[in-house]
Amino acid sequence: MPSKKSLPQPQSLDLPFTGADSHAHLDDPALLPDLPEVFSRAAGSGVSLIVHMFLLHDRYAANRQALLDAAAGCPRPVDLCFARGLHPEDILHADEEEWERLAWAAEHDPKVCAVGEIGLDYHYEEGYSPHAMQEPWFRRQLRLAKKLGKPVVIHSRDAWERTFAILDEEGMRGWPLLWHCFGGSAGHAERIIACGWHIALGGAATYKANQSVREAVRSIPLDKLMLETDCPYLAPMPWRGRRNEPALTAFTAACLAGELGMDPAELWTAAGDNARRFFGV
Repeated sequence: MPSKKSLPQPQSLDLPFTGADSHAHLDDPALLPDLPEVFSRAAGSGVSLIVHMFLLHDRYAANRQALLDAAAGCPRPVDLCFARGLHPEDILHADEEEWERLAWAAEHDPKVCAVGEIGLDYHYEEGYSPHAMQEPWFRRQLRLAKKLGKPVVIHSRDAWERTFAILDEEGMRGWPLLWHCFGGSAGHAERIIACGWHIALGGAATYKANQSVREAVRSIPLDKLMLETDCPYLAPMPWRGRRNEPALTAFTAACLAGELGMDPAELWTAAGDNARRFFGV
């Protein structure tokens, strides 16, 4: 594997300062100690907006101000906003106190612009939140988003049909909803778009084995497409296996633009504009 220094740098793609990482976990221990440099590299690579997912109150309370300070201290300031939600994995740690804190932040923190990431994850069976526990919390958070008029960020893994069914039952068609880390087929993409929702693609879309995901991009109207990292996970090629961060979104944009026969800067700016409109930044 090439050394970090020999890997191509995202700045080399020379993308304009119009991009957005629509889904980041900047308070992960892999990134938190390096926040000023992470924001600086993001700005230098054309990322002008980062949407950070705060999933549990303890991390929200501990790290909110550190993230805001790092963003504001960047030589070229990057817009930063938050989503608050209970990830399916975190349902095991949920109680009424956690819920009250989540609901308070979603309603009263001006930086919380969405409810997410929320949904269903049926990938694991052992040591994970039981399926029967996930669904009530998913519905509860969807109803909170509707009550507050907030967009929703969806996490769905190995649960396509049940996720679609719950969204339909909760009246989410036409609601501002972003399907995070899309990994489905063209048929799945078409079904999401038919409901009026948005789709975000990240580094996994650049992997050789995911040609079907890249082909599905052709089924996504440009005004419904966003880019994301899900950092520090799922770094795009050629950084796969390394720590992911918002700057590397540039490589995902270049890959998808190549698939569509587009100028990377055009796709980059369109996806960034979509994120700004969707999250109200």
